[in-house]
Amino acid sequence: MTFLRAILFSFAILWRLALVFPFMIVALVLVGIAASFVMVILAFVSPVLTFVLALCFGVAASVLPVIVGARLGLQVKGASTRNSYVGLLLPAIGYGLFEAICVLLIVAGAMAVYLFATPLTLQDLAQLDSMEPALLAQQLGSVSPAIALSLLWVGSVLALGLRAALLMPFAGASVGADPSGRAHTPFYGFGSEFLSMLILVALSYILWAFSVPIAIVISGLLGFGDGLSAGMELLASVRGAGSLELPGVEAAVFFGMVLFMYLWGFSLQCAGGVLIYMNQAEQVADQQNAFDMTMDDHLQSMTGATPQPKREIQSADVMELIRSRMQNNQK
Repeated sequence: MTFLRAILFSFAILWRLALVFPFMIVALVLVGIAASFVMVILAFVSPVLTFVLALCFGVAASVLPVIVGARLGLQVKGASTRNSYVGLLLPAIGYGLFEAICVLLIVAGAMAVYLFATPLTLQDLAQLDSMEPALLAQQLGSVSPAIALSLLWVGSVLALGLRAALLMPFAGASVGADPSGRAHTPFYGFGSEFLSMLILVALSYILWAFSVPIAIVISGLLGFGDGLSAGMELLASVRGAGSLELPGVEAAVFFGMVLFMYLWGFSLQCAGGVLIYMNQAEQVADQQNAFDMTMDDHLQSMTGATPQPKREIQSADVMELIRSRMQNNQK
């Protein structure tokens, strides 16, 4: 099953992704700084627009690690590449914007159903537009909790399904080629092995959501819960860059575990896309071999001669050339 194979193969991607992760962080930080300036300006205009831009940046930023990790996984499998790592930025931005737009449509659809099913008026909507994002979410959830939770669940499943359907295109974009060897076709393989990939994506998001609680539990089992609490208090008491001190080994291990689970979530998605890509590449190769065998049988039936392997044909041609030259020399 692809789901179980992806879990095992994700560890082969994990340590490679950890090596290039600092470079991705630098690139994402630079883009994030630019997006932050725009969001600060939009915050004075409308919190809703600020939320939209933050969502677009967040979704787009989550695409690049998956594409980079898929490239690392395909290189492990021996796949050839047609582009450089710098060339991954363009498909990452393109697929990121597509996914962000789809997520926004899902959110807009959920909001439309919510407004239709609740007794909110236009005046209420005008008041909600001036609220802070956190207060806005709290207010919307308090109007009708059952409807809000149902729409949140349905919207989350649709968003996870979208990411699951895109894992195969991400893998193709990472090497710039389709499984057939042609140049990458946008959205090639969209929705391949959807159910297995949906479970895999859900597992990665659960891992991200509970990374901190899991790290806290593991820290307690390892016996340095008290040292971790002291390190957290030290970080909370920091008031400036000059007073920043090392939080201790315990806190460093804690943050290392959180980062490990964060990268593992990406590696799970990468592994799923890579295995689907390689499965389709093998299917293409099998189909080509079957076609070649059919053509050989067809030629044999027409000529009545047994086709020789390429190596034997080349050897016979060479020997015939040597004999002809020897005869010419004797003359």
